[in-house]
Amino acid sequence: MINNRFYSTKSCQLLSYSMQLISKVKNTLNEYNLLNRHDSVLVALSGGPDSVYLLIVLDKIKNVYGITISAVHINHNIRKSESLKEERFCRKLCNELGIELFVVSEDIPALAKISKTGIEETARNFRLGVYEKLCLEFSFTKVATGHHRDDRVETILFRIIRGTGRTGLTGIPVKREKLIRPLFDISKAEIMNSLKRHGIKYCIDKSNLKNEFNRNYLRNKILPLIRKNINSGVDNAIINLSETSTEEELFLNNLVEKELKKVIFQTPGGKLIIHRKKILKLDLWLRRRLLRHCMIMLSGQNVTPDREVIERLENLIKKSGDQVSLPGRIQAVSLDKNLVLYKRQHRKFRKELKIGKKVEIGWPSFTVNSSVSDKFKGKLVKKRKAYKGYFDYKKLILPFEIRLVNKGDRFQPLGMKGKKKIGDYLTDTKFPVVFRDEVLVVSDKNGIFWLVGHEIDDRAKIDKNSKEVLKIEFHGR
Repeated sequence: MINNRFYSTKSCQLLSYSMQLISKVKNTLNEYNLLNRHDSVLVALSGGPDSVYLLIVLDKIKNVYGITISAVHINHNIRKSESLKEERFCRKLCNELGIELFVVSEDIPALAKISKTGIEETARNFRLGVYEKLCLEFSFTKVATGHHRDDRVETILFRIIRGTGRTGLTGIPVKREKLIRPLFDISKAEIMNSLKRHGIKYCIDKSNLKNEFNRNYLRNKILPLIRKNINSGVDNAIINLSETSTEEELFLNNLVEKELKKVIFQTPGGKLIIHRKKILKLDLWLRRRLLRHCMIMLSGQNVTPDREVIERLENLIKKSGDQVSLPGRIQAVSLDKNLVLYKRQHRKFRKELKIGKKVEIGWPSFTVNSSVSDKFKGKLVKKRKAYKGYFDYKKLILPFEIRLVNKGDRFQPLGMKGKKKIGDYLTDTKFPVVFRDEVLVVSDKNGIFWLVGHEIDDRAKIDKNSKEVLKIEFHGR
C-alpha cells in the first residue's frame, strides 16, 4: 500500500515567501499573458507539492493581478485510503487560506474498464471534463495547473525515446485555451526548497518513487545519470530545443492554416472533407502536417497522432471506396474525389422552432431564422438541396420542431403521391451514408414537412391559393 506523509506547517498565508521565486512566476505570467484583470482562476489541487505551491503563490499575488482564486480537488479513488487523506488535506489547506474548494470524486479504475481506456488516459479525460463543467457552471475564466520546468524536460525526453516528430519536441504548452501553467519556468528543486524552507506541508504519492513505471524510471534514474556523467546542463539543452522547435512550429502552422482553407471543408457536424487531388499536389511534409492537424482537431485533446496513423491516411487518399478506423474513435472514409474524417458518436436532440425567434443548434452547427408573411416575394420554383424553405403556413399545425432523422422516418417528397422512407430517399439521391447523421428535419403536429437541405413535403407546398407563407432559413456556423 502506498502511504503519504505530511509535513507540519502553520498558517500558510502568514509565511514570508521567496521574492525571487515569486518574481519568476510573475515573469512567466506577464511574458505569456496568462492572466487578465478580473480573471476567476480555478486551481487544480492534487495535494502534491507542485499544486500546493501553485495555490499558495497565486493566493499571495492575487491582489496584484486583481484576480479571484478557487480550487478543485479530484479524488480518483485509485489508492483508496490514501486518496481520502489527500482529500482531507486539501480541504484543510483551503480552509486555512480561505479559498473555496470543489471536491469531485470518481471511481477512475471502474470508469477505465467501461471506456476501455488506460487509467492515466481516463483520469486525464475526466479531469478535463470536470474543469470544463466547472468553468461553464461557475464562470471560471482560467484553470491553473502545477506543471513545472522538470515536467517539460521529462515529457520531451520521454517523447524522443519513444519516437516523435518535430511537433512532439514542443513539449507541454504554457497555455491552451483556458488552461494555464504559471510554474512553467520553475524547477522542481526550487519548489521543494521553498516549501521546505517555509515548513509548508504537502502530500507525497510514493508511487512516484517506484521505478517500474516508465516515466518514474526516466525521472529517478536516467536523467540523474545523464546530469552526472554526460551533461550537467541537459535540462537547459532540452528546454532550448523545445523553445526553438516551438517557434518554428508556430511559423509552419501558419502555413498549414492557409492551406487548410484551400483543401479542407468542415461540415456543420464537424466532419472534415479533404479534397484528394488538391492535397496530393502538396509537398509531403505539408500534406502530413495537414493530416496531423485534422486528427488533432477531431480528437479534441491536442494529442499528436503517430507516423503510422498519418501513413495510413496517406495511403487511403490514394485509393477510393475504402475506409479505416483510427485511434480516438476517428473514422476515415474515401469517397470519390474526397476523403472524409470524422469522430464516431451518437447524438440526439430536439428543439422547438418558434416563429420569429432565432434558434441556435450546437450540433450540427446551425442558426435558424423563421418568419411568416402574407405575400410570397419569390418565385414558385421547385428547388431541392436548399437550406432556405418556403411553405404554406395554413397547411401546417403548431408546434414546429427541429431534430435529427430517426430510423424509419417517412415523408412525401414534393411531387410524389405516396410517402417514402427518408433512408430510401437519400439512397435514391445517392447521398453518402457518412453524412446522414447530420441531416435535419422540421416537423409539425402531423409529421415531417421538410428534409432540410434536400426536399420539402408535398403537403406543405405553396400553390396559387396560399395566403400566408412560412420562410425558414438554416445558416451553417
